[in-house]
Amino acid sequence: MLIVEKLKKFFHVVRSLFFSGLFTIIPLAATIFFINFAYNLIVRIVDPLYRVEPEFLQAIPGADFVIVMLLIISIGAVLKVFIFHSIVHKVEKLIAKILLVRIVYSSAKTLVDFFKMPDPKNLTKKVVLIPYPKKGQYHLAFLLEDAHDTYEKIMPEHFKRYPNEKYCKVFMPNSPNPTSGYFFIMSEDEIIHTDITFEEALKTLVSCGLITPESLKQKFVDRK
Repeated sequence: MLIVEKLKKFFHVVRSLFFSGLFTIIPLAATIFFINFAYNLIVRIVDPLYRVEPEFLQAIPGADFVIVMLLIISIGAVLKVFIFHSIVHKVEKLIAKILLVRIVYSSAKTLVDFFKMPDPKNLTKKVVLIPYPKKGQYHLAFLLEDAHDTYEKIMPEHFKRYPNEKYCKVFMPNSPNPTSGYFFIMSEDEIIHTDITFEEALKTLVSCGLITPESLKQKFVDRK
């Protein structure tokens, strides 16, 4: 029995160490995976540049990484120039005329634009709470805009709890991947407005709720 107890304690320690190491590695591995994926994608796009790359640069380890980074920075700088910005806009208009391509491009661009970190002074990306998966349980979501001139018009009157009930468009992101989620048309009465910032909401979602928004912590301190 003594041996069994010692074995149990040993395996308990081993299991504890295993999960401690695993949970330390997961966020690092996820970050490395994302950076590696983005890097390889960009490398494949700029692969033709390697054909004209000087031999002395090819012999330097990590030179391709520096080139890719400089290319991204250069694209960002070029897009700041009004003339090039208008050219990109015209290219986007051209893409919008291609049936299948425009669906993928416009959807991806809209999603990327939405998840860009906003100006702190810009309050258009409002974080709200919505009842999900049932009443009494709440989930972080992003209030998009009112549905007065769109979806509200097709809502059957017998579905409304009272005449002229107002509806809003809401995106509820998944956790830990906030770029996927569910799109809801919800009554304004079911939406709880918050002072949580867009960035705080993303951190909370990616961390599966382990990171508490600083604005909520500050409110708790102020109440004390």
